[in-house]
Amino acid sequence: MTKTIGLVSRLDHSDALAKSKEIYEFILSKKLTVLPEIGLAGLEKWDGGCSISKMNADLIITVGGDGTVLKTCINIPKPDTPILSVNMGRRGYLTEVEPANAIRAVEGYLTGKYRLEDHSKLSICLSDRWLADALNEALVTSNLPSKMLRFSLRLDNRKLVECRADSLIVATPTGSTAHAMSAGGPILDNSLDAFVIVFVCSLEPIRPIVIPSRSTIEISLLDERPIGEVIVDGRSQHRLYPRTPLKLQMSEHKAVFIRFETPALSRSLSRLQPREFRVA
Repeated sequence: MTKTIGLVSRLDHSDALAKSKEIYEFILSKKLTVLPEIGLAGLEKWDGGCSISKMNADLIITVGGDGTVLKTCINIPKPDTPILSVNMGRRGYLTEVEPANAIRAVEGYLTGKYRLEDHSKLSICLSDRWLADALNEALVTSNLPSKMLRFSLRLDNRKLVECRADSLIVATPTGSTAHAMSAGGPILDNSLDAFVIVFVCSLEPIRPIVIPSRSTIEISLLDERPIGEVIVDGRSQHRLYPRTPLKLQMSEHKAVFIRFETPALSRSLSRLQPREFRVA
């Protein structure tokens, strides 16, 4: 039974804040507890604000775009907490409902008229130290603009390839519609147990590689300079020094989303279509 609902919103978007207030008041009208993210609570002068990392809830509602969803996924204390995402962004690949349907969606959840959709995540370790679980991707790039890196990749302790490239992306099926796709990678259906490796502006003619999710990928930098940066879902950033192994494998945790009708691939493909821009 749902008793506590977390609420995370974009804080720089007046429509998102207005929609968050409407959702907040609706949840209270249902005699449920709301845990607003601490920044949102401060703006709206609400009691009971908490950081996302302490948001122990039965459901978390995000009001924003994909960035808000990713920020929530990487920080929540219970990784499998279901997320209902309201789209206030430009594309909203990860979001489920448009603002006009937000209250109806919350009602649907409370009455059990929904389904759960699991998304695989990447567990990322640096020298056996766990960094984060990525819903979308891990990006390895240079700490100096316009400097190439020389990568060594191993797959399940076997040498896979060495190459020079501006950067390298390892993406989940969810992340295959993001940065990896923009760099020329394929779109993977969320039901596939696979990841994709994409080389960005590679010096050698190497194409994206799709690998089984049961595999372990090990990435090392072969040259002393430049130093690398590992960026997880555009949020978590870590230094990668030469010959220090970066290991990626499927996480034991999954992201869980509240869905109502449209399958993940159909939803993502529909949102790849350009929106019509009108000049006032």
